[in-house]
Amino acid sequence: MQQNSRVFLILFLGILSAFGPFVVDLYLPALPQLSQFFNSSTSMVQMTLTTGMLGLAVGQLFFGPLSDKYGRRMPLLLAFIVYLLSTVLIVFSPNIETLIALRLVQGFMAAAGVVISRAVVADLYHGQEMTRFFGALMTINTLAPILSIVLGGVLLKWTDWRGLFVFLALLGGAVLFATVRFRESLPVAKRLNVPVAASFAGLLSVMKNRNFMLFVLIEAFATTGMFAYIAASPFIFQSFYGLDSLTFSLIFASNGLALIVGTNIGGRLNNRLAVKLGVFGTLLSAVYLTVNLVTQSSVWLVEAGFLIQLFTLGLMLPALSALAMDAEREQAGSASALLGFLMFVFGAVVSPLVGIGNIFIATSVAIVIGSLLALGCYAAVKHKIS
Repeated sequence: MQQNSRVFLILFLGILSAFGPFVVDLYLPALPQLSQFFNSSTSMVQMTLTTGMLGLAVGQLFFGPLSDKYGRRMPLLLAFIVYLLSTVLIVFSPNIETLIALRLVQGFMAAAGVVISRAVVADLYHGQEMTRFFGALMTINTLAPILSIVLGGVLLKWTDWRGLFVFLALLGGAVLFATVRFRESLPVAKRLNVPVAASFAGLLSVMKNRNFMLFVLIEAFATTGMFAYIAASPFIFQSFYGLDSLTFSLIFASNGLALIVGTNIGGRLNNRLAVKLGVFGTLLSAVYLTVNLVTQSSVWLVEAGFLIQLFTLGLMLPALSALAMDAEREQAGSASALLGFLMFVFGAVVSPLVGIGNIFIATSVAIVIGSLLALGCYAAVKHKIS
């Protein structure tokens, strides 16, 4: 079976893995404009974000098992055809309710790229080579939310909210064209030979794999620090410490860069060392952050804590993804679906929690509990990490 070049795969799979976050974040600078255009409340406009993320989470549970049965290429083609149609319809939305519903469809279809990109890596690579490839994907994936928000702001200087979705449609068209060129990575002989409905039972089978679930839970619990940071940082740095939007943007970009550097270094370390450094690093930085957040110390001491937290998180992400996917290679689509689904679900749960009561205390509690739970899962599976 012919294969695509490594360069094509890095670019193609990198775009696929980042496509979901890009679809969610690109239009964020246009939310106030949407509220004015549809004469709608802020909460109704924010529902477009909620349904987009919900579609992105649930869609992975659908396309993962489907790709184990029918291969990776066909579900991608179908998903991006429907994605294109939904995005074009969004441009012509007559009201906010229609836009909310179409965002659910758009996110659901974009999820195919996120979940199938990981499955393709598991199809083609093994061991440390797979870890390095996941490191490259995560570098792109980490850049996507930062770049998408910046790009959305720049595009709004030349167009309105509709123009942003036209751009997303064009981007989807380019991905569809690349998918046509993509050579199938899962041979027919390795696909699930069961009825369509039974292929979704693979999700339950994967959940019974203790080692897989522990690797996934380490990653999910550890990323609570990142989700707490994303949700709380605008209020902590701008509302409390009084930083202007430019300074906050620079801090956000610096922390994003720390995560990228961490994933690049982690992708070059052996899995055992990368996970150990990541688990203990996030716990120590969580304790440091808690002291500085609760005492409301210098803004730069708080920022140093967030930067270290994200750097140490990045160290273990490539290894954890590789270990999880390697533990369920025969049902890589279902495994990738659960990995992505749990990540988004944890993000959806943690984000509003940090806004309850005192944001400094709530953020500290979320980060410390997440780090401790990650440590507990690590202790239960560390003897299986090679």
